[in-house]
Amino acid sequence: MTATPPSDHQAALAAVARAIADSLEVRDIWDRVADACHTVVPFDAMGIVRLEDGGMVRAVAAAGEPEVKALEGQVFPRNGYSPAHWPNADQFLVLIDDALRELDPSFPLDRLAIERGYRSVLRVPLGHAGKPLGSILLVSRQPGRFTESHGRALMVIAEMAALALAHEQLAGKLAEETRRNAAAQERAERLERRVQELAQELETLSHHRVLGVSRRWRDVLEQATKVAPTDTTVLLTGESGSGKEVVARFIHRGSPRKSGPFVALNCAALPEQLLESELFGHERGAFTGAQATRSGRIEQASGGVLFLDEVTEMSPGVQAKFLRVLQEREYQRLGGTRTLRADVRVLAATNRDLRQAIARGTFREDLFYRLAVFDIELPPLRDRAEDIPLMVDAFLDEVGHSVGRPAAGITREAKARLAAYHWPGNVRELRNVIERAVILSEGGLITVEHLPLTLSEPAPLSPAAADAAKPQSLPDTEREMIVQALARCGDNKSKAARLLGLTRAQLRSRIDKYGLMSKT
Repeated sequence: MTATPPSDHQAALAAVARAIADSLEVRDIWDRVADACHTVVPFDAMGIVRLEDGGMVRAVAAAGEPEVKALEGQVFPRNGYSPAHWPNADQFLVLIDDALRELDPSFPLDRLAIERGYRSVLRVPLGHAGKPLGSILLVSRQPGRFTESHGRALMVIAEMAALALAHEQLAGKLAEETRRNAAAQERAERLERRVQELAQELETLSHHRVLGVSRRWRDVLEQATKVAPTDTTVLLTGESGSGKEVVARFIHRGSPRKSGPFVALNCAALPEQLLESELFGHERGAFTGAQATRSGRIEQASGGVLFLDEVTEMSPGVQAKFLRVLQEREYQRLGGTRTLRADVRVLAATNRDLRQAIARGTFREDLFYRLAVFDIELPPLRDRAEDIPLMVDAFLDEVGHSVGRPAAGITREAKARLAAYHWPGNVRELRNVIERAVILSEGGLITVEHLPLTLSEPAPLSPAAADAAKPQSLPDTEREMIVQALARCGDNKSKAARLLGLTRAQLRSRIDKYGLMSKT
């Protein structure tokens, strides 16, 4: 067979180049590429297959006979071809004169070609930047239809067509990445909305507030929001006064058990026998003074949440009994024989290192793993320095209403001392300091003199508190928090105020003070 004249060959290549220039989408250009190839290499059917993960190949386009067009989109195993039909080498040229003699019907895709009556096969690789992408396949019902000259011509066309295939793969990856990013952004926004909803519910229905805009505190609330809709046991760890019970109540508000009770028990406040009685209840006569049957906290929390604070203070005996509650959801009252069902979700908290307690033998390892199914570590207040100005204003407003004589405000220097202090008692200590200062100020301006002696002298600054402690930077810090809150809430003052722990009037006052503009 004679080769295609050079002028026809060049025209065909020019047609392929124009098709690719018009669009790099394989489906858009394939028919035009097939028409151009037909002037260079005679064939009855033509197909392009793309290599995919998992040793599979996908038929991405086809031309010629309808039965071949019907294969578009189908996926086949790469090992469905015999080595003669598709060699393992990345660079290859397959030229089969007679499929009946040269192909192996024990391979499914070889057998498909034979059963459909194809006798000649020409296959060339598709690759880009040294990476194999797939191959172009031509078939004919006439034996000996193709020559090496046809193969060389098709190789040139394949090099150009590979650009379109590579672009399609890249476009697919970019589209998938865009989709994943959009989905992640949507999840993040949905989570943020849910955090704000739960914070508002908690503040509306109780005196507890989840104040803070620092990243570490937002991480805590996001984790709490994610675990809240489940019935999973949660272990809250962190220093005393860091807000563990507030987070526990926050989880309760987001739980399917929110209409049930929230029952708290401080395990450190009771001796062993009394703790056991408080937790499990007791029958009449169970011990001296037990004159009537009494339900325990587990029973009182039925359908709701049981919050165990300072859980490490449980004695070994109580630990063993409570482990059964978590494992079997069963327990007995002290002095009783009847088995009761524990329909509670357990949230536990501690300010101690549980792993050290396990090493010392004072806490059961199996109980630890039952409690720490989902653990959340609360940061100390000194690592949330940017939240301190926000908390100070919130506590000033809260305490002012409770004592009946709110302070006129707080000086910049006093606020700087509060930001610089290391707060061993965390949020609880900060609130107590503010309450004391409000009382001492007698309705006037809170100054350094109204602070405890531990705060009245400048202290070495922690890295996290350094910027917040500089007198000149405090207004900038407060202004930046307001800007961020407004941006996060779409310039909605009510939402931003709730996020910052302020009233709408307080936020409006600060917006005016800093010359900020908002849309609503």
